[in-house]
Amino acid sequence: MGFRSVLSRVRVPRLVVTATLVVSAAASLAYAETVTAPAVKAAFLYNFAKFTEWPSESLAPGQPLALCVIGDTAVAQALAQTIKGRSIDGHELAMELIEADGSMRSCHLLFVGGLDAKRSAQLFQALKGAAVFTVSDGDKFAELGGVAQLIPKNDRIRFASQRDGCTSSHEPAIIGSSGKSI
Repeated sequence: MGFRSVLSRVRVPRLVVTATLVVSAAASLAYAETVTAPAVKAAFLYNFAKFTEWPSESLAPGQPLALCVIGDTAVAQALAQTIKGRSIDGHELAMELIEADGSMRSCHLLFVGGLDAKRSAQLFQALKGAAVFTVSDGDKFAELGGVAQLIPKNDRIRFASQRDGCTSSHEPAIIGSSGKSI
């Protein structure tokens, strides 16, 4: 067996390992680039639910936590995937795609896609007195009275929150671990 034969045996595994690493890195990069806006919105919704406390009269121990979506089937599908097999504080997570005239008051968290000001006002009137965390990607949703608004900006999604007359915008990483009462 000559030197070149031994050398070629050593290089082939290196070449295979190098090619595998390059393909894996390219696949990871491609995956990172394919994260969709609905998937990011679903992640926000899951995290909002994770860091929110509901009054005990609206979420009994062991009761499923209802995460509802109106008007955006892509977000509903992404949310169903995001919460699959997960629970929060002993509450199984349930995703419900409901119609605009459906039972919104049974939701704990409600995402409504693309609301305008008039429909936002109707939503708030329908939910008056209910402990529902409302989220939308509609213009000025938080300013109009929604709990959180998802805002696409520069290939990212941020959120704004209107609480007690104070509006603040945050990057996703700034969501605190302390619960907020609604």
